[in-house]
Amino acid sequence: MAWVRLLVLSLFHMSLVGSHTTQSPQQATRPPPPAGEQSPLGAGNLSFPWSRLRLPRYIIPLHYHLLMHPNLTSLSFTGSVQIQIDVQNNTNWVVLHSKGLRISKASIVDQNLAHLSDQVLPVLHNPSHEQIGIFSPRVLSSGQKYFLHIEFGAELAEGFYGFYRSAYKTSTGESRTLASTHFEPTSARMAFPCFDEPNFKANFSVRIRRSSEYISLSNMPVVKTLEVNEGLHEDQFGASVKMSTYLVAFVICDFKSVTATTSSGVQVSIYASPETWLQTHYALEVAVKMLDFYEEYFNIPYPLPKQDLVAIPDFGSGAMENWGLTTYRETSLLFDPLTSSISDKLWVTMVIGHELAHQWFGNLVTMEWWNDIWLNEGFARYMEYISVEATYPDLKVEEYLLDTCFSAIGHDSLNSSRPISSPAENPTQIKQMFDAVSYDKGACVLHMLRHFLSDDVFQRGILRYLRKYSYRNAHNQDLWDSLANTCSEEDFISPKHCYSSRQASKNAYLFAGEHMDLTAMMNTWILQKGIPLVTVTRKGPHLLLRQDRFLRTVLPSDRLWYTLQQGFLWHIPLTYKTDASSTNHRHLMTTHTDSIHIGEEVSWVKVNTDMTGYYVVHYEDGGWDEMTKLLRENHTALSYKDRTHLIHNAFQLITAGHLPLDKGLDLIGYLQLETHTVPLLQGLGYLEAFYQMIEKRNEFDVISNLGMYILRFFRAIIDRQTWSDGGSVSERRLRSKVLSLACHLEDPPCLVRANQSFKDWLQSNGTLNLPTDVAETVFSVGARDDHGWVLLLHTYNISLSAAQKSKILFALTCSRDTNKLHRLLELGLEGKVIRSQDLSSLVLMVARNPRGNHLAWNFVKKNWDTLVQKFQLGSSCIRNILIGTTGQFSSPEDLTEVQLFFESIKDQASQLRAAQVALDNVQKNVRWFQRNLETLRSWLNKQLHCCKGSFCTRGAVGGTMDPFDSNNTERANLPRNMIENSMFEEEPDVVDLAKDSAAFPTFPALDPDEVAFEPRSSRLLVRGLGENDMDEDEEDYESSARLLGMSFMNRSAAHRSSSSPYTRQAPPRSCSRPSTRTIVVCVLFLAIVASMTMVLYFLPGCNFTKMGCRKTNKTTPFEQVYPVSTNGELFPWAQYRLPRSIHPLSYDLTLDPDLDNMTFTGRTVISMSVLHNTKLIVLHSANLNITKATFKLGDGGARDVTVLEYKPRQQIAVKFSEELKTGQYCVLTLDYSAKLSHTYDGFYNSSYTDTDGNKRVLAATQFEPLAARKAFPCFDEPSFKATFLIRISRKPTYLTLSNMPQAKSTPLVNGLIQDEFEKTNFNMSTYLVAFIVANFTPVRRNVSETLVSVYSVPDKKEHTDYALDTACKLLEFYNDFFEITYPLKKLDLVAIPDFLAGAMENWGLITFRETSLLVGKQSSDLEKQVVASVIAHELAHQWFGNLVTMRWWNDLWLNEGFATYMQYMSLQTVLPKLDIGNLFLSVRFRALDKDALNSSHAVSTDVNKPEQVEEMFDSVSYEKGASILLMLNASLSGDQEFRKGIIQYLKQFSGLNTDTNDLWNSLTQVEVSAQHPNVLEMMSSWTSQKGFPLVTVSRKGGQVTLTQEHFLLSSDNATQTSSLWNIPVTYVTDNCSLAPECRQMFNLKNKSGTLKEIPESVKWLKLNYRNTGFYIVHYGDEGWAALTNALSNNVSVLTHEDRASLIHNVFALSRLGRVSFHQVLNLLKYMSNETQTSPVTEALLQLNVFYQLLDKRQEHSLAASMRSYILHQFGSLMDNQTWKEEESVSKQEMRSALLEMACSLNEEKCIQQAQAQFKQYVESNGTSRIPGDLQQVVFTVAAQSNEDWEALLGMYVHATYDAEKRKMLRGLASTQDPRRIVWILKAGLIGDTIQTQELPLVIYTVCKGFAGYLFVWDFIQENWDNLLEKFPVGSFAIQTIIKSATSQFSTQAHLDQVQDFFSRLKERGSQMRSVQEALETIRLNQRWMDKNLPSLQKWL
Repeated sequence: MAWVRLLVLSLFHMSLVGSHTTQSPQQATRPPPPAGEQSPLGAGNLSFPWSRLRLPRYIIPLHYHLLMHPNLTSLSFTGSVQIQIDVQNNTNWVVLHSKGLRISKASIVDQNLAHLSDQVLPVLHNPSHEQIGIFSPRVLSSGQKYFLHIEFGAELAEGFYGFYRSAYKTSTGESRTLASTHFEPTSARMAFPCFDEPNFKANFSVRIRRSSEYISLSNMPVVKTLEVNEGLHEDQFGASVKMSTYLVAFVICDFKSVTATTSSGVQVSIYASPETWLQTHYALEVAVKMLDFYEEYFNIPYPLPKQDLVAIPDFGSGAMENWGLTTYRETSLLFDPLTSSISDKLWVTMVIGHELAHQWFGNLVTMEWWNDIWLNEGFARYMEYISVEATYPDLKVEEYLLDTCFSAIGHDSLNSSRPISSPAENPTQIKQMFDAVSYDKGACVLHMLRHFLSDDVFQRGILRYLRKYSYRNAHNQDLWDSLANTCSEEDFISPKHCYSSRQASKNAYLFAGEHMDLTAMMNTWILQKGIPLVTVTRKGPHLLLRQDRFLRTVLPSDRLWYTLQQGFLWHIPLTYKTDASSTNHRHLMTTHTDSIHIGEEVSWVKVNTDMTGYYVVHYEDGGWDEMTKLLRENHTALSYKDRTHLIHNAFQLITAGHLPLDKGLDLIGYLQLETHTVPLLQGLGYLEAFYQMIEKRNEFDVISNLGMYILRFFRAIIDRQTWSDGGSVSERRLRSKVLSLACHLEDPPCLVRANQSFKDWLQSNGTLNLPTDVAETVFSVGARDDHGWVLLLHTYNISLSAAQKSKILFALTCSRDTNKLHRLLELGLEGKVIRSQDLSSLVLMVARNPRGNHLAWNFVKKNWDTLVQKFQLGSSCIRNILIGTTGQFSSPEDLTEVQLFFESIKDQASQLRAAQVALDNVQKNVRWFQRNLETLRSWLNKQLHCCKGSFCTRGAVGGTMDPFDSNNTERANLPRNMIENSMFEEEPDVVDLAKDSAAFPTFPALDPDEVAFEPRSSRLLVRGLGENDMDEDEEDYESSARLLGMSFMNRSAAHRSSSSPYTRQAPPRSCSRPSTRTIVVCVLFLAIVASMTMVLYFLPGCNFTKMGCRKTNKTTPFEQVYPVSTNGELFPWAQYRLPRSIHPLSYDLTLDPDLDNMTFTGRTVISMSVLHNTKLIVLHSANLNITKATFKLGDGGARDVTVLEYKPRQQIAVKFSEELKTGQYCVLTLDYSAKLSHTYDGFYNSSYTDTDGNKRVLAATQFEPLAARKAFPCFDEPSFKATFLIRISRKPTYLTLSNMPQAKSTPLVNGLIQDEFEKTNFNMSTYLVAFIVANFTPVRRNVSETLVSVYSVPDKKEHTDYALDTACKLLEFYNDFFEITYPLKKLDLVAIPDFLAGAMENWGLITFRETSLLVGKQSSDLEKQVVASVIAHELAHQWFGNLVTMRWWNDLWLNEGFATYMQYMSLQTVLPKLDIGNLFLSVRFRALDKDALNSSHAVSTDVNKPEQVEEMFDSVSYEKGASILLMLNASLSGDQEFRKGIIQYLKQFSGLNTDTNDLWNSLTQVEVSAQHPNVLEMMSSWTSQKGFPLVTVSRKGGQVTLTQEHFLLSSDNATQTSSLWNIPVTYVTDNCSLAPECRQMFNLKNKSGTLKEIPESVKWLKLNYRNTGFYIVHYGDEGWAALTNALSNNVSVLTHEDRASLIHNVFALSRLGRVSFHQVLNLLKYMSNETQTSPVTEALLQLNVFYQLLDKRQEHSLAASMRSYILHQFGSLMDNQTWKEEESVSKQEMRSALLEMACSLNEEKCIQQAQAQFKQYVESNGTSRIPGDLQQVVFTVAAQSNEDWEALLGMYVHATYDAEKRKMLRGLASTQDPRRIVWILKAGLIGDTIQTQELPLVIYTVCKGFAGYLFVWDFIQENWDNLLEKFPVGSFAIQTIIKSATSQFSTQAHLDQVQDFFSRLKERGSQMRSVQEALETIRLNQRWMDKNLPSLQKWL
């Protein structure tokens, strides 16, 4: 939903800056940048106040009074502007745009014209953002209006943007100067300071001073002219309508005009230089007709009194739509009947039609921001065709619309395409939005929509759109809403295509008998990139349909194919026709697969009738054969559009690997029968582009044969052409193309006629008027001669006809003389003879000449800096120069040269998408030639030598590779230049695949069409419009018929054999007989093949399968490839895991931290045992600078050794010349230094501020999982257990802590103290080592001979008592439960101010986040529950994880699953008051939700990378691990059997490492149960495969059958059926359902099983008693109905766990699609009688998920209905809640959930109560306590008020109680104020006011609000690298951030954004499992919404 994003972004920019609304007017402020963000510039005591690219929204311009005084002698200008502004927020600053202007004065006056300052106001500049800031010492008050006055000056620009100078020459050679403007998109700021963004619309009153010999023009008519002084006049123009700055325009010139008046009285004038004035009459005729047409079509009068059209001699683009003053390149407006061709005429007509359409689309209604530029350009492009077809039907413009769509397909079929609506922020990005996607695809999608809706509905819809948003800005959604509201009431549910919006819930249409959500449909075309491929398969009477994403650059056989298909689905309005009926059938395809019944009698089907739809069609299983047969036998059965469409699609499919080449060749064999121009030129275009690319390679035989073949194939068509301008438009187009081609191919009659015509022209001294359609061909042939070339250059210089000049320039570039080509380039660079506006076109034309290809490239490299100065970086000219000059390179040497050049301009190239496109094209060319050249050569030889002059049966045309792209269509004469700045280019995400081509070694075969760069029309290029019409896919050489001879006019005669048979010969009637030599060679070849076949056949073990023949493995074991260490030597180890040859025995660590400088030094002495002979020791080290290393073997002496380091794997190594022998002992000593980490792992620094405001620093450690290596060199894997002796130095004011008690303290000479700790009495893994240096304070107690201490900062000591008491109780419990006494003498629990995780189980020194350990004496039991849970978890680890440790991280669940299970089990016994059962039940539900995704993983799974290790710390390892342990315990007979088993496990493996099977074997060894004799067999199914089972209950009488399958939520409805689990199914019935003894068990091992006979009197069964099993149950419709009925009658018939389980299961089944949402809501009907917490909280959570999705999708009516439903269903429960202290934890949980939901839904009573609580809290200065469980809802409500948010922020800053502080933070983050959202995100990242450890929580909370969830996604993308500096890749924090930011996305647009963003990250996160989970979740959300919205609409 890009439109939602835009809405939120606009709010963001509107609110980001400005003072708070509560600020007093007297308080001087300026808008601060986000916290921690440095202002970019400063001056004096002021710094620039704004750091964003977009302007703040706190000041709105209303009216500009602009005075401009250009001096055309000095080529400069001065000016002043007075802007009336409306202030929205108190501020001291005005920020607006200015670029290159000298600001001489700035002042501000109020409405009474009183100055706000006596002094000139300071003006600050930020050139990088093209902004200025003006400071007012007096506050500009909100709600007031002011006048901003600025005086400025500058030079007239030299380029084509801003206010720039131009010139022309008269017929006498005199140079005349003028000044003109071009402001789109971001250049108004170059002419005057302004708010230069499209949504800052304002009125403009313009005054222009000029000398008397000039006139001035602007948007409005002149109302008065004053004489300022002698010779100087001031023209005053009328006030304009409201418009955007980019539409302002003014011209100062000496032009003449012709004028006429429209039927409505609008004065239309065409202005041109006096010399070209006579060429303006056709434009005047067109403009008047067009304005009349548009006024009638739109039924909205043109709003201005006049419309001027001005031909500017120097103009960078085709034209510009300035309101009332449209400006044009001369070739786009002037028409000379003597020199302009029919294509020139059509071009002028279409450009005028385009610009005048903009007066409504773009000017009257303007897109909100440039990301939706298609709303301007796509409409204007489409209206070209509608308007020209209506006003000039003889021009046959409808024939060109196919070409437009083929062009769009060429771009959209690349993975680098972009959605039509795409983000664009900076000027370079904005310029690149003017491309084929915005123009051509936009037009084609509108064309499809028009046919979908009908002409009438479409026209009424856009009329509504234009009227509703007149003088405003609009988004995509505004258009869809307007099109959806075009019906009158009586039209409702009529046979028409529309529904009344009042009665239809959303813009619904009826298409092919199906209801259609227009927004949903169009979002699939606007918000996702690409184009669909519809594959059609005929099966009897049915047509089977499948849609995929169509990609030309990735073949279906490539591994990338499937990945790039993911997530794409379009709503396709299919059309088709058959031979059985003349009806045009319609069908709406909204799924990946579909079918249509067409009947048995149909022999052929043509899909996409007349190509009204934007999709490619593939006919499988003989479908293309049917099309070929039809074309050969009766091609007129299809329209010319359908025939053209078939040719295009066939060759696109060949390119994409979907269709064999011979099918395409068969298809175009019919062209000799074709009489219509368009399909002829489509087929000819493939051959032409093919020839052009091969020509550059000097493959003379191939070129000769191909030229001969084309001439023979099209002989009849060539011979029919005349050398005149007679005939229809279509005939004239064909003539121009065919004769150009024939002459280039050296066709003798063509050359003779062209040479004679050129001779005649020369003899007339250029006065002879050549036929305009062949003039370019004649000039091109004439330019081959030196004399002719010189005369043509002279004629070019003096000609006054832009059309003639364009033809001549093209001809000049066809010269074979490189000196002449070089001269042309120099003339273009100089800009006198050849205008600078034509330079980019000139470079491209030279590059297309085989002699000029490298010449042009070298010219670009040599003059790069000059070119960048002439044309803005990122402009169309620069893009097309780069792509055009390299597009035909095809050798590895070329590729290297291009790469080196881009490397030399790295800073610039990195900003240019064109650089990546160019490289991609060259790489593709290289690959294409390597694979296909010989194939082409062989095919041509066969055609010419086998069939000598006749045609083989195929009549194949086009060559063996479809180089040719969609754009091959008839471009030759099509004036399809992009109008204005429409540079066709590869899309914004620029060739994703090409960015790292090495990653894709098997790139698909290259198309010259993607690679080669063809102009659409040579004559258009010469006009200088090539830069506007070059798609970077036309880079692709997909110019089928667009090249009017250029590519064929450059082949040297030397390239051909003199004996080439170009003379016509009578074709022989049969193929010639092969020679004797040929026969002998063929027989010999066959004999060799037969012999090889026999040898292969009899080879042992050889077969003809893919396996092939076995080969002897001569390299076993494979030779390792070793990496290079930092010193250049080979690193001697090549694996991620360490070798097992060395095992550490003990570590002696000495650490000296320096907390002043945040560094530390250390010495590590490692004693080791040699387990296997080896010559190396490899261990871990990260970010440590090792200064010295010594090694000692046995009793020998220590010697220095060299340490090698390989940083990517964080490994170091020591190599030895002699082997270390098994059994030997050795010692490695390493001295090192390092910086304390600034993240949260390793040995890191932390700090806090005490109550006196002093900052205190400390250092702590966090080593799990892979960070011990950051503190000391070590064997940092869990199985390398050892003992540790640790010494740490400190200042006397600090204390140190480590795992063991302190043994002694020794004063050092430097005043420090060294603390030595006892050696650990157990071996332990490195990740459990810990030490702390801080000034903490403890509370202590002895328990079971263990000293238990809780440490905190001194100010929080009073909050430690509860933790101490809880830890002591739990320690005693665990000692007793495990029957193993805690083995250490002490147990420290330490609260660390900066701590990322909840806690860490370091043996004897457990570290906690403060919120996880500290709790106030007045805290609620709910807050204590959190602390107790964490303590219980970490203490359980002292046995599970510390005493017995998993062998490797793949079995992390043995640590975390057990600790999680024990935390809940222990608290139920030790602290039953905490009622922990509800929490355990909830986390089990969440584990099921996570494990239902395909992106989940097995409990025990392989991990081999650091990020994979980090990602193991997730709900599968923790909660699922705990859940399956609960299930196992519940399934065993006897209360103590499970306990006995784990005691056995702990005792057997004490001090060791284990894997999962060790646990199951230990449990099996204990006589646990006869029912489960083999726990390993049962439980391995739960740990070795991902997911869990869905158990389906089927009942027939007394027989109950259970079946199991994988419960897998899949976006494509796939269900994994191969997985089986050994399920201990428990169940109860209505006979007995509550007591534990009611429970019955059944072991379901197989796919299905049958329970023992159930009496038929039993009404219902409930499986999974108390939800102790890890599976979901589906009862079928009858089963669910029975359970629903039972609960409705008696809510207590089931335990509360079972009721909650039913609620969770039914929601899960709804997501799976097994039950309807209606069934879900039926079950919830009983909720009004529910009194227990777990069912209520589960129902609220599930409903809130859907409410949030609806809210985020802006389904307002549905969200409102869902809100009403929730409040109605739970209203009585909500009303019954009190706001006072509540003792019961369970009731606190329910109250908290109910009231948070009520207030989040803005329930009035809840809001009032919460506000009252907060007010009392504030007024009491925090002494009036809010109940702990209500604090969150109170703080959240308070944060929605500006005043209360500020108060809450102040409380947060000064709060000391961490649990309360965290709730305040969540409240602050819940604000819907975009400015505050941005601040809090930045503050969390910076870590000053808000600790960075809290950033995941902040992001999670912000994402819950509508205003914030899109901000977060942008924030993450912008700050990803910063986030990774704080949190490791794959860490739980990163997992949380990703999930929070994406879990509520449900649209294709967001899916594309997420996929595109993460795919670019590579090693920085692209492979994370959490990314796959995010993508999967979005797809599931999207699927659920698409499937259930209709039923929700109906039900709600």
